[in-house]
Amino acid sequence: MLTVEELKQGLRPLLAGETGSRGGADAGTGAAPSGGAWFDALALRLEDGRLVVGFPHSYFARWFCAHKQAGFESALARCFPEMPGIRYEEAPGGPAGLFALREAPRMAQEAVRAPETNFPAADETAPDEDMPAEDAFGRFIVNAKNAFPLATAKKAAAEGAPADGGALVFCGKSGTGKTQLLTAMAATLARRLGPEAITLCGAAKFCGALDEGGAAPVQGRAEGFWHKCHALLLDDMQDLAGETRWQRSLAALMDGRPAGRLLVFAHAGPARELARLVARLRSRLESGLVLELLEPDLDVRLRYLQRAVRERELPLTREQLLYLAQRCVQFSLLQGLLRKVEAFAQLNGRPPLQADLENIVRTGGSVRPAGCREIVGFVARGFNLRAEDVLGTRRRPDLVLARQVAMYLCRRKLGLSYPELGRAFGGRDHSTVIHAVKKIRKLLDTDKVVHTLVTELENTVP
Repeated sequence: MLTVEELKQGLRPLLAGETGSRGGADAGTGAAPSGGAWFDALALRLEDGRLVVGFPHSYFARWFCAHKQAGFESALARCFPEMPGIRYEEAPGGPAGLFALREAPRMAQEAVRAPETNFPAADETAPDEDMPAEDAFGRFIVNAKNAFPLATAKKAAAEGAPADGGALVFCGKSGTGKTQLLTAMAATLARRLGPEAITLCGAAKFCGALDEGGAAPVQGRAEGFWHKCHALLLDDMQDLAGETRWQRSLAALMDGRPAGRLLVFAHAGPARELARLVARLRSRLESGLVLELLEPDLDVRLRYLQRAVRERELPLTREQLLYLAQRCVQFSLLQGLLRKVEAFAQLNGRPPLQADLENIVRTGGSVRPAGCREIVGFVARGFNLRAEDVLGTRRRPDLVLARQVAMYLCRRKLGLSYPELGRAFGGRDHSTVIHAVKKIRKLLDTDKVVHTLVTELENTVP
């Protein structure tokens, strides 16, 4: 009776030959031939003489279907022509529901339908993948931290200018999604009002064109501009710093705005940096609604990567996605890393291993994340304590609170498991870490002082 080991020994030479035609070992990497890497990842077993093929995760399944299934089934038919059939499924012990079982008869060349994977998140405010295509905000992923700015943008795009006529100003560091938010608003407004009624532009470019004729014509041009434009959305307001003439021109245009016209601005930097603008323009911005987009948390970055690799059909494991999410805090940098990973997979004909990802990250486009020690140091300085005391065993109330805040931030920033955090904090039991994280979460809702302190520390930690 045929065994799994005999089946592997029979298939391996044929599959190695199929990949070896592209050059065997991956050039310049010293890696093993691709056939061995992907073939070893399959979980094979025999049931009633039929081969059952298990995939480690859904991304691998999609990649296998696109690149390897035909060759695999051809090799199986040549080596074991009496095999009654193949069944594809999730790997034994894998996450339930990732791959629906289906039958594949012998020599079948039809593609196995790639599974649809769900990544539920209780605090996700963006619609899921089944949203209607006309929802321009559907690709904006946030959690509760940035839910209010997103909801405000949606409301303004759907209903127009607020009753008080104030401007809407989004502030935040680069890479937090301000440009994407303005683009989604413009797309929604264009469907409702028509594209000719929407102006979306960089602030410097717009003000430069506005001021070409000098300061006086601006007043005369305001009426004609607002007659055609019902919504003005300007990005990169920080580029106006030092351009006094441009700022005054924009303020004059805002003063000539009729009722019902929507003004939306995006500024790369914290809200306090609006103070760099001239007083006239600054007062008009700050009298509106100023909202700050905070850097995406680890869970948001991970959900972004999960969707991106699903769309690009990149077979990366959750551990690999977590590694990438920990390396970058900006969506733009994550996009750059994904492009490199995609180029690597296409060039080598196989998904990257962990060592490959580490090499890709070292080439640039990422930042070294703060580790547990660095986060503990930030927290210790915030509490005016020593880091070694926070990691120690003393039970003084201020030390206990600092220790619990550090555990909470390490969990939020690094995505480490409770046992891993316990080991990082001097070998404490995982139940101690769970208690600490739950306590800080509760205090964030009930204690304004703790909420302010934790928020400041979270924004400080890179």
